[in-house]
Amino acid sequence: MPSSPHLEVPTPADAGKSGPRHPAWWVSTTYFAEGFPYAVVNNVAEVLFKELGASLQVIGLTAIFHLPWNLKFLWAPLLDHYETKRRFMLGCEWAVLAVLLLLMVFGDGIPLWLASIAFIVLAFVAATHDVAIDGYYLETLDRDEQSRFVGLRAAAYRGAVLLASGPILVLADPDVAGWRATWASAALVMAVLLGYHWTFLPDLERRGEPLRKWLLSLLRPRVFVALAVVMAVIVLDYAMPFLRLAGAFIGRRFASIPGLGVLEFSEWVLLFLLVALGVGLASLGRLRAALDRKDSRYAKGFVDLLDQPQMGRAFAFILLFRTGESFLMKMRQPFLRDSCGMDLATYGLVNSTFGITATLAATLAGGWLISKHGLRRWLWPMVLAQNVPNLLYVVLAAQPDPAALGTWWVGSVVIVEDIGAGLGTAVFMVYLMRCCDPRHKATHMAVLTAIMSVGFTIAGVASGFLVEAFGGFAPYFAFSFVATIPSMLLLPFVPFLDAARPERPASGPAAAQDGHG
Repeated sequence: MPSSPHLEVPTPADAGKSGPRHPAWWVSTTYFAEGFPYAVVNNVAEVLFKELGASLQVIGLTAIFHLPWNLKFLWAPLLDHYETKRRFMLGCEWAVLAVLLLLMVFGDGIPLWLASIAFIVLAFVAATHDVAIDGYYLETLDRDEQSRFVGLRAAAYRGAVLLASGPILVLADPDVAGWRATWASAALVMAVLLGYHWTFLPDLERRGEPLRKWLLSLLRPRVFVALAVVMAVIVLDYAMPFLRLAGAFIGRRFASIPGLGVLEFSEWVLLFLLVALGVGLASLGRLRAALDRKDSRYAKGFVDLLDQPQMGRAFAFILLFRTGESFLMKMRQPFLRDSCGMDLATYGLVNSTFGITATLAATLAGGWLISKHGLRRWLWPMVLAQNVPNLLYVVLAAQPDPAALGTWWVGSVVIVEDIGAGLGTAVFMVYLMRCCDPRHKATHMAVLTAIMSVGFTIAGVASGFLVEAFGGFAPYFAFSFVATIPSMLLLPFVPFLDAARPERPASGPAAAQDGHG
């Protein structure tokens, strides 16, 4: 019986092992393309809000934009069962480019409410893009290649983050070019990446069912109404705090509109978090119902992940691994600007020169050392390298006048932290791959990275309020180091350190239907 057209397997002749199709090229460009929109949402957005005069609390609340990375596991199974990861990847890159062009059109004069909506859309697209790239990497490379390229993968990702928070931000300085040039440069970067991937990214996957089949299923009235209600709640709760802030900027008060002036800004944020929690619990209820159906293709990936022994320890470690770094990163730029006197151009320059070099060297070295000696041997040194630099910020913030130390001393702290973050990224990427079952690559990677990102979101939302509660940056940075201790206490008990899990043959009705087994 002939195979259906959407399940045909590409021929080995198109394996893409040489020239611009070599894995070294597309691993670099895809993970650069993954890190770049992530940094725009999670690094550049907070700088834009800072330039608009937002308070530390509001800057911390831009972590709400990170919510799609917390929830991406809910739609990750769609990427495992429909079309190909490559097609999803290209579609997302088109969408990222469109949003950046919209931001470029408005430039420095963009209303805050419109910028907020643009970042929300960009966040959902970028989170889906992450799922597609991680799944493509695990789908098209064998395990030896996955380990061999982990350093390159981490370096490309970190390089993209530093490009967005370095040279791109130099252009945002009003004395250099302004925000229109910033968004134009970001759009150019994405256009180049899209052009390369459209032309050279190997098409090596089995194609799943057509996406239109799933889209047609959404046309049922009850599904459409439910999705419309959920999207309305999400959009309104996302936008309300920033709409209120925008009203303050232009001298208007929401009190003149019935029902909107009753709550304070922080109370709107609390309302948002409660509604988001309710939506999450409702989604988990639906997921639980799916898990009870063992033949559900949607549920199969989750069931296999949860069935693994010691996964509870792995989940706890993943959740806590970058919490301390997340607290640090969300307040680093305001601290360097306000307390250390580092202007936007200097901040971008530090990140774009020594910072990028240090991060690339650290991630490549970290990946090479792990591949040579194993993850267990280098776990403690690299985790300490990631966490100890938080104490350097404590020392810096405790100075009577940090700005008097000069750019070189302050910049050296930033570079040391970049080195540690690069080593930590190499460790974390290897560990996440070892937790993934090859049969459900995109789903498992999405779940695991979503668990990690929960810590980032919580830390970001709380960060501005904690600086105020602690009475300054020095005790806050000390707290950020204390937040790294729980993950280090878990290190002796973490599973999957010595070797990747063996591939297990798929079984059951779902396996028989799954074209990605």
